Amino acid sequence: MKRTIITTALLCGPSLAFPQSSVTLYGLLEDGVTYVNNSGDKGSVTSLVSSIAQGNKWGLLGTEDLGSGWKTIFKLENGFNPNNGKLGNGGLEFGRSAFIGVANDRLGTFTLGRQYDAIPDFYAPTTMNGNWGAYFSHANDIDNSDSTYRISSTVKYVSPNMNGLQVEGLVALGGVPGSVSAKSTVSAGVRFSNGPIYVAAAYTSSKTPASQFPDGNWVANQQRPTANGAFGYVGQPANMQVAGIGGTYQFGKAKVGLSYDNVRFADANGTNRPVLFNNYEIWSQYYWTPFLAFAAGYTFTSVTSDSGNSHHPRYNQFNLIADYFISKRTDIQILTVFQKTSGGALADIYNGFPATQSSTDRQLLARVAIRHKF
Repeated sequence: MKRTIITTALLCGPSLAFPQSSVTLYGLLEDGVTYVNNSGDKGSVTSLVSSIAQGNKWGLLGTEDLGSGWKTIFKLENGFNPNNGKLGNGGLEFGRSAFIGVANDRLGTFTLGRQYDAIPDFYAPTTMNGNWGAYFSHANDIDNSDSTYRISSTVKYVSPNMNGLQVEGLVALGGVPGSVSAKSTVSAGVRFSNGPIYVAAAYTSSKTPASQFPDGNWVANQQRPTANGAFGYVGQPANMQVAGIGGTYQFGKAKVGLSYDNVRFADANGTNRPVLFNNYEIWSQYYWTPFLAFAAGYTFTSVTSDSGNSHHPRYNQFNLIADYFISKRTDIQILTVFQKTSGGALADIYNGFPATQSSTDRQLLARVAIRHKF
């Protein structure tokens, strides 16, 4: 349960009214057992792994009414690993989120700090990993639709909801002397939500992303063969661009989702050549009862490069999950993922959590987990 503290300032007389403020404590715990049938040349692996369905976190969310429709807002969110007590997100105290700003019902929200860009904000809800977590990500979350990394030093604007339409813009300042664009990020998105329909498009461009985003699953600072999986084709890119579009439609107890995104890494692996990832996904969800939901999906990832390499890696991934809600705040998840690759790629389902890439073109994963929100 969220704990909220509300304070009201009263001074010297009933005629004086002062703004109301509140601070809410919230959080989430998720943990489970994951089995992977092939982890390199070491065979199968079974391990306790957390932060898969959602990241473990606790946070503080604060507001203060400023009057005339304005309010001050702030958010501080910490990520951690319950299995060893360590901080997540690169060891940062508030690595998941930390921002302050102002909001107005008519004009929108303006915030400063460490925040999400438009890909996880707007595009991710159209993907399976945006709804059920990391193991359903597109090629090790190559597009960041699973929020593997956040962006520091950002200025962000989110418009009010205009009859279902909403837009977002974000700029991250690199802070490099003599250059405004060095180590910078720009992002923009638009979404429309009305009844059963949700449609969104988003774009993010980042300079030297390996140095901007050292936390999470981001391993693009490594070059082949050091890096495994999809990121092994990337290396030290000069620039990363992600563009995604998708939508969902709800009808009765069922929902279907479609998404496509293109990820472009410039000057990849120490060359002046780009590497492109195209991710296509289709999925569906059905509530068998109000407490039991099933979902299934398929993702296809194609990797292309003009490096002269004859390999054209492809990833076919099949996802299945059953989600049983014990209560409004606690659920049990059972899921399985199967990946089949071609074009010289080795199978690799979310590298490092807990397995490395397979020694073959196939990999199977299964997981049982529990999640609780408070």
